[in-house]
Amino acid sequence: MGISKEFVDSEFKYIVFHFSKFSFEVKTNVLRLNRVKLEKYLGENLNVKKSVNVKAIENKVVVGVEKYEGRVIDASGWKGKAKWVKAIEYLTEPINCDKIHVFFDIKNPAGFSWIVPLDYGTLVGALSYTDPKPFIPKIDKKILEIHGGAIPRTKPVYKIGIGDSLGLIKTFTGGGIFSIGEMLDTIPKVIYENDLTLHKIKFEKLKREINKQNIITTVLEKSWGIILPIAFRILKDKTININEEFDFHSLLFRTRL
Repeated sequence: MGISKEFVDSEFKYIVFHFSKFSFEVKTNVLRLNRVKLEKYLGENLNVKKSVNVKAIENKVVVGVEKYEGRVIDASGWKGKAKWVKAIEYLTEPINCDKIHVFFDIKNPAGFSWIVPLDYGTLVGALSYTDPKPFIPKIDKKILEIHGGAIPRTKPVYKIGIGDSLGLIKTFTGGGIFSIGEMLDTIPKVIYENDLTLHKIKFEKLKREINKQNIITTVLEKSWGIILPIAFRILKDKTININEEFDFHSLLFRTRL
């Protein structure tokens, strides 16, 4: 994304997946961005207007009584149809760990929970169609902050935009930053050259991946009680190497052990 390392919280080489008494590892290379710190920085270096109603009409944006003209890039978030999942996350005191841990529960179809250790604390949370709180991993640390909200599982729809507004949201995890990173270099061409070619190419590439994730997630939802135990018995104590982009989760179903 071309951002400074000061916005990177941690780098992880391993993600450990757990179900019941079974577990396996994914060896990869992922970074955890400090989204709050990054958004504060962007807010300080852009002309940001908060708590206002915005209307975009062709190449014009109306904010209250003010009007702005020029190329409009929609970054407003998803507003269409979706299956919504609930997420809640605690920031607790730090723990002594250098791996991400992900947990699955037979009672939480197509959902999961996590522990992400950072230098300044630990992120502990869960995602579920129902109340996520019962699935949050228990750790004996003081809770410092609580975050939460709804995440859409949806199909991508093309427009001149970036981020969640396009529906380019990872179906299983709900992450959107990966698509922003992929689409970012297309925006200058849209604004300064009125060239949508690269923007459309990148969108179609990401759309194909999200659609694959939608199919996989739907299958998982319908057969969770069968697939989950079988998969973890097969993968028990193994290590999977992911050398390609980890955010393309469909690769997990094609990679070799």
